[in-house]
Order: sequence, then structure tokens, then C-alpha cells
Amino acid sequence: FAQITDPNRRIYAAMIAALDDAVGRIMDALARLGLDENTLVFFLSDNGGATYTGATDNAPLRGGKFTNFEGGINVPFLVRWRGTIPAGAPCTHPVSALDVFATAVDVAGADLPSDRPYDGVSLLPYLTGQTTAPPHEALFWRAEYHKAIRKGDWKLVKDEMSRRTVLYDLATDKNERQNLAPAHPEVVRELEQALTRWENEMVSPLWPRVMDFRFADGEEVYFFPL
Repeated sequence: FAQITDPNRRIYAAMIAALDDAVGRIMDALARLGLDENTLVFFLSDNGGATYTGATDNAPLRGGKFTNFEGGINVPFLVRWRGTIPAGAPCTHPVSALDVFATAVDVAGADLPSDRPYDGVSLLPYLTGQTTAPPHEALFWRAEYHKAIRKGDWKLVKDEMSRRTVLYDLATDKNERQNLAPAHPEVVRELEQALTRWENEMVSPLWPRVMDFRFADGEEVYFFPL
């Protein structure tokens, strides 16, 4: 990648190429061993690109790693199970990394314990075309004081450190530039109530906050606990 002059971006390009090669070797090995029709493969990222390194850009999405904007949480999610999941079939509804566990349990023919709620669901009926309904009524994110909820096309981001609550309609504003909270207080209320109900099911984090990541976007400043 000598043609890339920026050293950070050159290293990043090499890392992506190495990852691509490694995934290719895994897929080739599954086929060579006759296991590809008996193996469910997930490929996804835990977060968007780390824009603070200067090596990556999530445009046109806003934000990146350490934010709950789309650039931080809207990531590739690929699933392959040769002979069971139709190749190239897209799932247009939002899903979560938390669905991997529930899907694997379902594929294994096991049952989840019924003494606790689960955020993840089995994606198998959605991936095999048994249903076209959305897997989730809503998706939630929480990092102490920095929280978000998506329900349908509505997305609410709450940063209690900077005292900002913003609302976006992702159907028309996937870049999250037009804050609709002042125009739709009833939607803000509904999403905040749903977020509170979900939070009440959660346990406290087992690790302490050590710092606050500052994300500045124009005149807007947000914080994310680390």
C-alpha cells in the first residue's frame, strides 16, 4: 500500500487486507474439509471506525467508535450457512450483535433459561425467509450517562453529561443532522420511557469509568464514558 501516503491510513489498509485474507483462509478451509454446509459463520464489527485515529472515516454516517451515532453502531453484519441461508439475501431490518448468541443457541437446538430477559433474538427465521417482520421492536444502547434507543426509524440519543437529547428520523436523515426533538416532544417522551423501562432490567456495570471521551462535531460536543 505504498501509494497511500498517510501512515495511519496505510497501516489501516494493510490491517483490512490481512483480515480479508484471514477470513478467506477460514472459508476455504471449511469448504476443503466439507464443513461449510454444517457451519454457521458470522462476520461483523463491534463498532464503527475509530475516527480519532485519523485512519478511518465513516462518512456519510456521523460519528464513530465511542459514540452512539450511526457511524459508531451501524456496522457490517454478514451471516453464511451454505445450503440453509439463501446467498445474497439482505435483511433490511436492524439487528444486533446480541443476536449472535440467541441464534447460535437456536441452531444448536438448545433452550435459553427462562429466568431472565434477553436483548438478543434468534435471527434464523429472518435469515431463512420464514418471516419478514422486524426482529426487534426497539434496540437500546447504554454506556452509563450516554444512551440511545432506536424504534422503527426514530432514533433518540441522550448524553446526560452534556445535557443533550437529540431525535432523528433515520428514514430521511441517516446522517443524523436534523434534530427533531423540539418538533416531536411526544416521540421523545415515548422513547425516553421505553429506555427507562429497559434500563430498569439492567444490572450495573462491573467495571469503573476511568475517563470521558470527548466527541466534537461542529458546535456540538458529546461525551462517552470509558
